[in-house]
Amino acid sequence: MTIGEPELGQEKPATTTTKGSAYRRIVDWFWRGPALAKARREYPELGERAAMFAQRARASADLAQNMLASAEPGEVNAEGSACETYRQSSYWTLCALQAQSQPELEPEAERIWDSLDEALLVAAASSEERAQRLGNALRTGSFVYFADLPPAEQQASLAELRKLAHALLATLAKRATVLDAIYLQRAWRVALLGLLALGVVVSPAFVKKALEARSELLAGKPWRASSKFEAGCTSPAQQCTEHPNYFFHTVEEPSPWLEFDLGSDKKISKVRVDNRIDCCGERANPIVIEVSADQKHWQRAARHEGVFTSWEAQFTPVHGRYLRVRLLKQNFLHLSAVRAY
Repeated sequence: MTIGEPELGQEKPATTTTKGSAYRRIVDWFWRGPALAKARREYPELGERAAMFAQRARASADLAQNMLASAEPGEVNAEGSACETYRQSSYWTLCALQAQSQPELEPEAERIWDSLDEALLVAAASSEERAQRLGNALRTGSFVYFADLPPAEQQASLAELRKLAHALLATLAKRATVLDAIYLQRAWRVALLGLLALGVVVSPAFVKKALEARSELLAGKPWRASSKFEAGCTSPAQQCTEHPNYFFHTVEEPSPWLEFDLGSDKKISKVRVDNRIDCCGERANPIVIEVSADQKHWQRAARHEGVFTSWEAQFTPVHGRYLRVRLLKQNFLHLSAVRAY
């Protein structure tokens, strides 16, 4: 026995599925490659000669429909002509189906009509007797034949010939129908993949925002400013239609401030300050964040220097009931939002 060969009666170890093959299956499921390849094998594209016959078939069916649409109600000649034109549509469709496997096909009426599936003939007629009569009409019909039929028979023949022509054209269009369905599946699955990818990218941001919203400490908490220069929002609102650019505005004074009452002792580790939106952002510089338990003794948690649009300060957690934003110079103080976490 050669070293490395399994002993008699010992099965060879099963080949494990590689990551590559698993990846390939996932790609195939989304892209529908094998399904497309199978459909193209089962429903080959029409060759040049078959496509020519198919074009004649569709043109004949369209002509019959136009004849009926433009005819006056009860016009016998139009219905007789439409019967013959639907018959020709069926004939050319059968030629196209035959030419798929016989590209050099020369149409011979008897052989072409012999290729018609009896099931389609029966489905188009209302009874076996009508199916036999329809088969005879297909083989021997003409404009004159259908025009000479009694009105009731002419209308019955028209309905059957139209139904048969449409059924045969649907068979001819099977390739396009199947491929379109697979392409639609692929579009939906790729769109699903895109949504999943978008969810992977966007979800963390939504989760973070949701968690921040739940842990936000100043929402609905009352606030007061060191002074009031002009009307702003009414505490505890930090947004109002009357003043969309800031929610409070102090007079020009030494070290103006804005103070929040959290209601009880809270642990604070992050504060975000949004500056006034429309102008004058340089006024809020330098600025500090302070925390107190009794409104008398204040602990500085963060300081910022420089003009800002939004300042997010993260710091070692501090405890307190009151939070204050204070300007370290004489000026006006006005902000559009303050959030604490």
